[in-house]
Amino acid sequence: MQTLNWKSMASSLATELQESGDLTTKRLIEAVSSTPRHLFVPRYFQNAGGAPTLWQERTETDGDDWLRPIYSNLTLVTALDQAEQVTGGWHGTPTSSSTQPSLTCRMIEALDIQSDDHVLDGGLGTGYQAALIATQLSRGNQMSACDLSGTSEASERLKQLGLNIGVVPADATTHNFNRTFDKAIFSFGLPRVTPTIRSAMAPGGRLIANVFGPLSAAMVLLEAHEDGSLSGPFLEDGGAFMPARHEDETAVQSAEVAPGSQGYTDIPVSIFDDYHFKFWLAAHLPGVDLQYGVEEGQSMRRLVMPDGRWCEVVYNDDKANEPRFHGQGEPEVWETLRWAWQWWTEHDMPRWERFGLTVTDTEHRLWYEAPSGESWALR
Repeated sequence: MQTLNWKSMASSLATELQESGDLTTKRLIEAVSSTPRHLFVPRYFQNAGGAPTLWQERTETDGDDWLRPIYSNLTLVTALDQAEQVTGGWHGTPTSSSTQPSLTCRMIEALDIQSDDHVLDGGLGTGYQAALIATQLSRGNQMSACDLSGTSEASERLKQLGLNIGVVPADATTHNFNRTFDKAIFSFGLPRVTPTIRSAMAPGGRLIANVFGPLSAAMVLLEAHEDGSLSGPFLEDGGAFMPARHEDETAVQSAEVAPGSQGYTDIPVSIFDDYHFKFWLAAHLPGVDLQYGVEEGQSMRRLVMPDGRWCEVVYNDDKANEPRFHGQGEPEVWETLRWAWQWWTEHDMPRWERFGLTVTDTEHRLWYEAPSGESWALR
């Protein structure tokens, strides 16, 4: 296989991202053009469709079928949970990926990284994002990166490029860094900004992350203040990431459905596909998971909390104006859904960039339009 053309392909990727408006700064343009992304994704999985999804493995032996997607504006799945080899490929659930380059570039540019900044990459992953950042810094010891699942392969890839950044095999959401950073980037879903993350930010520093996961794709840009608080707006362009993984965690499971309260609601089924409503809902139901299904031949949408509480709406497709709901246990999930829908529609269905977030040592406070405007202390 000929890989000598990767430089022209990387240059073409940089041009594509400039034309789309996702890449604008000279230093990052040079980084995208000169960084061999294929070094960081020697193996990945392509979606071949089907149910369950069939994933086809791609490696260097596949030639251009492996190389061209790497230098396209694509997210590349690099790991599968419960992987099972089947005819034509693999079955499994994606657990790690190389982020879409356009999203990576937007996040890095939003941080406005300077050559003398100290930077934290909260999720090292393949190492490609870290490489783009590190090439813009004066010295390797200005950057640290974390990865829960092990970091040796990414570290070796970075060293091949002469990038000897500090790599910590730890959970960035709980690790005590005993230092502060001017910039921090998290390329995994962050349900909340933890105390250790907040304390790792130097006054005047910036942090960017996808928060309120796993349901939300909203991206927030927070500035660190002298009093230790963080505050800032949600950005117009969102970005969904795989949720943060922690040691000894238990995934949200499908709820056991039992007879419960029933009634009617005007919440349309389409709203569960609206990114901006899901952001608003996820802010008030921390860690909620949305499940799709069919019940007695009718469309169903179910919200399940990490502790197992749930509510669902079953849509009578032959009576579109009469969707019904039923729930179990505490009514809090259903009442929050109903309140969220009412507030959101009364305020003309605002997009996420009309909100902001303030994080202190006592609370996360979501605000609407301005920090001094309407706000909510989040659980």
